[in-house]
Amino acid sequence: MTIVNGVTLALALLGAVLGIINTWHALDKTRVKLRVRPKHAIPFGAMDERLTFCIEVTNLSAFAVTIEEAGVSLKGSDNRLAYTNPVLIDDGGWPRRLEPRTAVTIYGHAPSKNGHSLKCAYATTACGVTREGTSPAFKQLAKRSA
Repeated sequence: MTIVNGVTLALALLGAVLGIINTWHALDKTRVKLRVRPKHAIPFGAMDERLTFCIEVTNLSAFAVTIEEAGVSLKGSDNRLAYTNPVLIDDGGWPRRLEPRTAVTIYGHAPSKNGHSLKCAYATTACGVTREGTSPAFKQLAKRSA
């Protein structure tokens, strides 16, 4: 193998690797990406003191998505506890359209286990994609309600 053939082979391999990376990146841009983080809420001012739980949903996608449902999933079952009329601090409407890199936080009462253990928080989009998330605060809440 000559030097010219070696350089040609190296450039061909580099082009193939970059093509694969570019294809992966293009496919990744079309996925719905949400970060769902359950948190403790501390009521202040004229807020209802029973609103001690919140779920922050952040749109990490490259396009806008509409969040139609958010709540808590239960372990050992397909049942979910949804916040049908969540409290929103910004008085925006629900369901909520999230532009890329924006977030919404919904507030509600701490979920009760209803005979099951709490698994995680979730958010569902208008196109039916559901993403789940948990946090140390949620684990503490799940342990306390057990």
